[in-house]
Amino acid sequence: MKKLYILLLAGILATATSCTYTFPEAETPTSGSADFSKVVAVGNSLTAGYMNGALYDDGQAASYANIVAQQMKTVGGGEFIQPDINAKDGYFGLAPDGVTILGRLRLVNPTNPVPSPIVPGQAITDYSGDRSKITNFGVPGIRVIDAGVNGYGMLNPYYGRFASNPASSNVLADAVAANGSFFIFWLGGNDALGYALAGATGKVDGDGSNTTDMTPVSMFTAAYSAAIDAMMANGASGIVANVPSINDIPHFTTVPWNAIPMDQATADATNAAYTAYNAGLAQFVLAGVITQDEADLRTIEFKEGDNGAVITDEELTDLTGSGLPSMRMTNSSDLITLSAGSVLGTLADPNNPASVIGVGVPLDEKYTLTKKNQEDIANRIADFNAAIKNIVDAKGNKLALLDINAIFAEFAKTGTTINGAGMDASIAPPFGAFSLDGVHPNQRGSAYVASLFIDKINEVFDANIPNVNPNNWPGNALPVPE
Repeated sequence: MKKLYILLLAGILATATSCTYTFPEAETPTSGSADFSKVVAVGNSLTAGYMNGALYDDGQAASYANIVAQQMKTVGGGEFIQPDINAKDGYFGLAPDGVTILGRLRLVNPTNPVPSPIVPGQAITDYSGDRSKITNFGVPGIRVIDAGVNGYGMLNPYYGRFASNPASSNVLADAVAANGSFFIFWLGGNDALGYALAGATGKVDGDGSNTTDMTPVSMFTAAYSAAIDAMMANGASGIVANVPSINDIPHFTTVPWNAIPMDQATADATNAAYTAYNAGLAQFVLAGVITQDEADLRTIEFKEGDNGAVITDEELTDLTGSGLPSMRMTNSSDLITLSAGSVLGTLADPNNPASVIGVGVPLDEKYTLTKKNQEDIANRIADFNAAIKNIVDAKGNKLALLDINAIFAEFAKTGTTINGAGMDASIAPPFGAFSLDGVHPNQRGSAYVASLFIDKINEVFDANIPNVNPNNWPGNALPVPE
């Protein structure tokens, strides 16, 4: 056996010395047809690095725009200056006392994990650096129709904190003044998302004055076209991303429609409380005021197991004048927002055990999206994305389009695997790519988004910017005790 091993080893050595193995040449980073010497980013909270319901240091450092710009340094890119927030946990809002500042969300309670704000957070403070050198113009909450509004800094503190002049300047003008050689542009999401986050309580077609309304397509197209023209006026090239569907982000998909568990005894007792209401529906059918189909939709009947939540639905025939509220139970066509998770099952009146929200008291309309709401939003986003594509197509090879809508749709269905590690469209650690607000990616998810931008830039501009490994960034932390 030993002799055979020696003969085999000799054969291997002979083969190795008689052949020459050619190692692949290392790829050289190149800029291709683009000039990355000064990169300017324009966008909303995604571009700013907003995560976990707040803008804070770690999230800002991991903004997809910052990650992309750092990689561009290998192909001649310069410094990328973000308006540092200098906040460990950021500003999530105020506590019920109206004084205590809440910080970013984290998961608490290992046995039943829920997002909960850190206490205390930090107030939104002005940027103390040189505002003329800023190159990341990511502003949480901004719509594309807001980008050219003078004095927008007085309306949005996230822009006011670093605007060249909060009382008179606008985001687009400040970004243009930065005179970038290449730009990253991702605006338009909030022109539909604000309406969705408010539970479609705004207008489908507003006049642009209310952030809970959807932006009309004509206004969107005009503002988007003007913004791209302004960003390219100095000869710069760039990349834009379109608007993803709300159905592909966990803020609208995490809480199930049938989130009310109930045993049979409780179901029987609850149903007894709705006897008069259900009988009233039957009378309105007999009177020809509503159809049997609407009565069936509005009938409230709980059963043992998981049930839909009782919700307010203003799309129903208004019977309030006759004492019947516009309410029904959710079904599989409805979406319940992530923010409803902290409300469902709690008491509307702490002194009334029958006032359980979603059972004895309807869940407010702002926490739900009906099938019609979803269709209205989907149609508007489709119109927005068609307008974006037309604008990009007109610019030829100077402007790239990242179809983030299509990528997120596939990602929401199947997730992805990166270097052996899974990632999915959820907020659940360790694989969830979204932060705990359910809208914005976490640090690992942001790096994944950055990798998509880099891939598309390399493809369109024949560049070779080294890509990133999203696994080098953290995802959501495991829940901690309350």
